[in-house]
Amino acid sequence: MKSWWWGIGAGLVVSGCQLGTHWQTVQGDGFQVDFPGTPQQEQRTLETGVGEVTTQAWGVNRPKGSYAVVFSQYDQPVARLANSPLVWAQLKAQAQQRVQGQVTQERQVTLNRHPGREMTVTIPPERLTGGGVAKVRFYFVGQRVYGLYAIVPQEQEADLAQFFDSFQVIENPTPPPAN
Repeated sequence: MKSWWWGIGAGLVVSGCQLGTHWQTVQGDGFQVDFPGTPQQEQRTLETGVGEVTTQAWGVNRPKGSYAVVFSQYDQPVARLANSPLVWAQLKAQAQQRVQGQVTQERQVTLNRHPGREMTVTIPPERLTGGGVAKVRFYFVGQRVYGLYAIVPQEQEADLAQFFDSFQVIENPTPPPAN
């Protein structure tokens, strides 16, 4: 699998293709979502400014876009990060830089009682033939930050709703293994 958005603000790469023309519901560790094809899965442990963080990713690359769900597991609750101007400013800057586009929309979202943030980045035609759209949504759930990422050509923008609207958190996810 190519690089996905590892943790908060790593890079999404639109390359490679896993053909998948039908949407399927996938249940991951603590979540459920519809993907346009069968996702590949990876797990990493990263050293961050707050210590070691376990990150898992599920992703699909296809000719008309890339979709990923990534979550990071922290040692303490993360809901306070949902409203942190510093965290959001860093995420916004990284998203714009990674896809070389302009944030055209950002808003607060919730999923059940879990706070979240969302942004839409418009990708210019010189970066992606015909132009494109990247959408990023974060949910802050217990000790996890879930990140949903999609990047599609402009004409496939309608596909984003299927992916983002299908995401559900399954309460009591499996805890990470003890170190």
